[in-house]
Amino acid sequence: MSTTCKKDREICRQAAGTPYRKKPAILIAGAKVRDMPIERLLRTLHSWLGLFILPWVIMAGLTGLYMNHESLVLSVFPQGDVSASQFSPGGTQQTDASARALAEGLFGPLGNARSKEFLGRPVVAFKDADGKSVMVDVATGHIWTNDRYVVTLYAPTGEQLASDRNWGRTLSSLHQRGWVGTVLGVWLADITATALMAFGTTGLFLFFAPRFRRWKNRRARLAYQRQAAKSAGT
Repeated sequence: MSTTCKKDREICRQAAGTPYRKKPAILIAGAKVRDMPIERLLRTLHSWLGLFILPWVIMAGLTGLYMNHESLVLSVFPQGDVSASQFSPGGTQQTDASARALAEGLFGPLGNARSKEFLGRPVVAFKDADGKSVMVDVATGHIWTNDRYVVTLYAPTGEQLASDRNWGRTLSSLHQRGWVGTVLGVWLADITATALMAFGTTGLFLFFAPRFRRWKNRRARLAYQRQAAKSAGT
């Protein structure tokens, strides 16, 4: 025995032992997508997109301001001091070989050594496997590491003495990638840019759609009034 019911143009048959299963509805803000007028759907989408991209909009504004007014923006952020004034007492003169032994004892295997200056002091510089710079002060054996975004100063014993974030590179990375570093690539920035375009497009629609509808309604009323006046005159 079977029962037949008609609802919303759907015919559902329930046979013995075969329960009828309706397809799950997609919900946005508690309403079915298929039951939502397009304007309401776009308004809901516009609201959620705005909430999603708001942090990146604020960040893009700050980092864009940095691009045009570098010194002004950087003056707001705290600046660390990793100069020789932070050195601990003592230290010994270093050769290339002793500088390598000292640095590798703290940071593991390093690449080729080269001599350079850092913060006005002669250093022996190395690169680790991740591309981070490790620089040993020739006069004292103090060590700086530089991973592009943070410079850290260590005593020859390995004790961390000070650190300083490179806010310029940090803000540039945030502006270009939407994230600090290259681990995530640029996909986060691409998603944000796409969401921003959708946000702008839905905003334009929501701005013009009601005005266009009111304009059509006014034209219809005027046409009706003219027709009514014409009919009354005859």
